[in-house]
Amino acid sequence: MNALSIAFQETLGRMDAAHRVDPTTLMDDPHAAFARLRPHHPVIEIGEKQYMALRADDVLALLTDPRTKQIEGPDYVRLRAIPDGAAARFLADFFLFANSDAHRAKRRLFARAFGFAAIRAARGQIRVVADEIVDTLPRGENVDFVDQMAARIPAEMIAVILGLPVVEAPYFASRVYEFARAIAPVYPIAEHDRIEAAALDLFAYVDQHMRARLKAPRDDVLSTLIADWQKDPVISFASLVNQVLGIIVGGSDTTRAAFAMLVALLIRHPEHWAAVRAQPSLIPGAVAEALRYEPPVGSIARFTTKALEVGGAALPAGVQLSVSTLSAMRDPGHYRSPERFDIHRIDHPRLHAVFGHGPHRCIGEMLARIEMEEGLAALLAGVSEIEMETTPRMRGFGGIRQITPMRVRIH
Repeated sequence: MNALSIAFQETLGRMDAAHRVDPTTLMDDPHAAFARLRPHHPVIEIGEKQYMALRADDVLALLTDPRTKQIEGPDYVRLRAIPDGAAARFLADFFLFANSDAHRAKRRLFARAFGFAAIRAARGQIRVVADEIVDTLPRGENVDFVDQMAARIPAEMIAVILGLPVVEAPYFASRVYEFARAIAPVYPIAEHDRIEAAALDLFAYVDQHMRARLKAPRDDVLSTLIADWQKDPVISFASLVNQVLGIIVGGSDTTRAAFAMLVALLIRHPEHWAAVRAQPSLIPGAVAEALRYEPPVGSIARFTTKALEVGGAALPAGVQLSVSTLSAMRDPGHYRSPERFDIHRIDHPRLHAVFGHGPHRCIGEMLARIEMEEGLAALLAGVSEIEMETTPRMRGFGGIRQITPMRVRIH
């Protein structure tokens, strides 16, 4: 070891160790927990070789820091000790958990279908779907809004965009919600059998539809994907199936929770509900604020390629370093009165942190925003009143978060 290396190691030795936290203590009220931890602990340790950055300055910088990279699938599976099977194979293969050439080769297959121009062109179609869903909402009954509307909008729209039968949306959506539990800072091993069963069903479902298009192409995105893949098969057919599966998972569960929470927050703040009803131009701001205030994705998993220092805490190379967008978006150093839900907020950054940054920024960002905007517009136009009888909660502190039921009475 040369003198420079020795000096660097001594410097690391003088830095603070990351504060160890039992992750179960973060589950029920992560906002309160992070508010207590953030001023004193820029990084917490949540498991063996698993850390989480909490402060906005660090979170935003780490998303593109060359000493970190998006955690890769095999590392994701290994660090979470996910048993072998369909869930592990998907997580090891999906382009979200890849870097450089492998990431670009898989992601670019979807660039045309999910480009901003293509999704903007689909806004009218999205509104039609949203209006139809609102028209079928039960009136005067105690119903779960998550099931009756919030789950239907993203599932039915991803079906329309890909070319899957809309009537099959409930089938794949129910399995997506089970499988999405796998994408969390700590793998829920007690729920593995349900996660694995959902992964097997989803892979078989997507595989069946894609093989049908191999034999008989149609005028839809799945057929276009297969045609592009046949011209340049840079990945295996099974890997192509996994990429489509990942798009379905990412395009269904997060927007479901986000839309339900958007509506719940507006109902809990009747002055904001009245404002967006009177002035629909406020809807995009309401969507952005709900995504900040109670995001459906709480963190993004990175991997350290070199030893580094974060806020005075020393981290070694070769560990998972999740960046908590959930904590960062309540950081008073970046947002004025961050604990207040305010649809008129003017301190949102140009790039919303919930969608990430850099080459891994969410490919479905525009679709998610438009689904929520048009879903809310359709709801405001189609119902006179919504009474919330059971307030939903977003559970979890990282990865894909889960929403509890939201019982409402619609008039």
